[in-house]
Amino acid sequence: MYKLTNINGATFIFSPFKDLETASLGVFIKIGSRFENKNLRGISHFLEHMVFKGSKNHSYREIKREIEGRGGALNGFTSQETTAYYAHFLSKNLPISLDILLDMVFSPLLKQSDITKERNVILEELKMYNDLPTSRAGSILDKLIWPNNSLGEEIIGYIPTVSRISKSDLSDFKDIYYKPSNLVVSFSGNYDYEKVLDLLRKKINKFPQKTNLKYATPKPLFGRHIKIENKKIEQTHLCLGFRGISYMSRQKFVIELINVILGANMSSRLFEEVREKRALCYEISTDARKYKDSGAFVVHAGLNKDKIKVALSSIFKELEKIKETKVSDCELMRAKDYMLGQIVMGLERPQGRMFYLAETYLSLGKIYSLADLKEEIRKVTPEEIRNLSGEIFNFKNLCISCVGDVDDKTETMIGETIKPFK
Repeated sequence: MYKLTNINGATFIFSPFKDLETASLGVFIKIGSRFENKNLRGISHFLEHMVFKGSKNHSYREIKREIEGRGGALNGFTSQETTAYYAHFLSKNLPISLDILLDMVFSPLLKQSDITKERNVILEELKMYNDLPTSRAGSILDKLIWPNNSLGEEIIGYIPTVSRISKSDLSDFKDIYYKPSNLVVSFSGNYDYEKVLDLLRKKINKFPQKTNLKYATPKPLFGRHIKIENKKIEQTHLCLGFRGISYMSRQKFVIELINVILGANMSSRLFEEVREKRALCYEISTDARKYKDSGAFVVHAGLNKDKIKVALSSIFKELEKIKETKVSDCELMRAKDYMLGQIVMGLERPQGRMFYLAETYLSLGKIYSLADLKEEIRKVTPEEIRNLSGEIFNFKNLCISCVGDVDDKTETMIGETIKPFK
């Protein structure tokens, strides 16, 4: 399924995909918002933007024209622990696509005029997310779940920090973290392994220094934390979250199955109860977020402010049910099939396989084969689902954020709704 190769300190993951005309390539850097200096919040994301503004051998117009203009797609993202740049393209265009991606990463221009303009773009992006109630409720919840820790901070940064990031800050940050020892290059497609290897060796030079990533492990979370933010909007957005588990935990597959059972699709318990049965909302979903040393289980719903109490009560009852009553073998089997089906469908596309290989290696330092995944998922029992649910869904240690046209009484009402639950 794949080969792992060390190229001057960088890890190269190659996965052949025969009989296809397309391929996917990603450059993943082990740096994200949780490793930033607090005075430079948002610098990982700022540098991600700047990498697309031109490099030593390619102008920003050439970067777009030589990939998107040839029928491909080019993008990037910044998360709490990773920054990535990736492209999907016709296999025959691998040499130019690879050259562009690595030139962007190793040799961005970082022109002062571009920094000045892009700063304004990022500030507008920041305002956009703050104006989106779904995003805003999630940001508030993060601060409640991880108080005084970088995991609770905005990936994009804040107006004061983004405004002060300088050219030298960006250049120094790039020099420290954007080097082979901190890189994973992932490829999936119909191309000869030795040819890709040769192209990479020409672009990745030996860089002996290793990077020490510094971060603070979150302290335990105790108590109920509720925060309300008034916005004059039609719909109220509600987020509730509990501390979860890290991706290093042996129970990472258990939490994913809990997520499927509760809120990952239209067959989930919360969708059935809160939307289908009670018609309280249009959208309700759950998410099991995992990091190196922490995690969270989050529920989100958008609804009428007059329905908050009954919706919360319904959600709490479903959470209480899964931690007190064993899930049936039939329901657990459906959840396993859904989880495995989503993984397999991703692996059957070059871009899905490229992301899976990189993200698994980045988080675990190893890659599960499909056979391994099937076995790990198969082993999960109803008892494990109930036990982990009991550990995580502790209503004494719960965070809730609410964004909408609500008043101060809403916080009291939410607190009263939680009281009957343990």
